[in-house]
Amino acid sequence: MNELIVDKTFEKEDFTTHKHSPDYDNCIFINCNFRKANLSKATFYNCEFIACNLSEVNINRTAFNEVVFKDCKMLGVDFEKIAALLLSFEFDTCRLDFSSFYQLKLINTSFNACSLKEVDFTETDLSNALFYACDLSNAKFNDTKLTKTDFTTALNFTIDPAKNNMKKAIFSKNNLLGLLQVFDLDIQ
Repeated sequence: MNELIVDKTFEKEDFTTHKHSPDYDNCIFINCNFRKANLSKATFYNCEFIACNLSEVNINRTAFNEVVFKDCKMLGVDFEKIAALLLSFEFDTCRLDFSSFYQLKLINTSFNACSLKEVDFTETDLSNALFYACDLSNAKFNDTKLTKTDFTTALNFTIDPAKNNMKKAIFSKNNLLGLLQVFDLDIQ
């Protein structure tokens, strides 16, 4: 069993040198470096990450429950390897480029003003998710569940309606082109 750390704030700490990953409950991480850190099998419950670098972090069987990431750099993170039980997190103004959410259930997940370039959402359940002002350039949606997903203010996405479950997905008139690009139409 991992050590449990409760109600602690970490500021400007370098977690890349830590040898083990304790469990965290109600902790805040501010401007901390987790780049390529090994957080395998750790649990984060009701935690907040603010302006942290979590790029290429190892989160094999790591649990995230009620976790908020704000202004974080999270390039190339394989979220598909996390412990999916009780998974709940949200992202606010984060850079998640080149990350993967393959086959995860991200129901009701909020992505607010995030960069999601070349992110893999293949076979992901994004029902009721929100992509508010997110850049989805070259993001992969294939066999993805997008039921009631809100793309009203999303940018630069390309989604093939024939290859995804999009029942009641929400779009604005201004961003419908992302649904039509797969048909190679000349829209004037």
